Amino acid sequence: IATTGAAGLIQPEMVRKGQVILALSNPNAEIDPAVALARGAAFAADGKSVNNVLGFPGIFRGAVDAHAPRITHEMLVAAAETIASMTPSGELVPNPLDKKVHHAVARAVAETAIKQGIARAEYVPYVED
Repeated sequence: IATTGAAGLIQPEMVRKGQVILALSNPNAEIDPAVALARGAAFAADGKSVNNVLGFPGIFRGAVDAHAPRITHEMLVAAAETIASMTPSGELVPNPLDKKVHHAVARAVAETAIKQGIARAEYVPYVED
């Protein structure tokens, strides 16, 4: 797992067969996932594929729908826990094209904003009272 912000920090020759590579810095990852996979990594992802594709759509939808003035640490934890709970057994992440993931993340984020008392919306349609 790399979150250094140093693009190119992980050299292709450093990748070993079967490794899991999470090069999560944005906008430029420590190694391109395609390069890591070509070198034999079992799984490789960067910040664009994990944060931007799996996390942010639901995080922002939930915050916007709740009219939350900010995104709190607790809202991010709720999003991460939801993504983890929706990951099929034997997989590292859920399918990023599965809209159910984004809807569930949005709901968890909105519910957390409501519980924290920062939601300004009087009603969030997909959150039950």
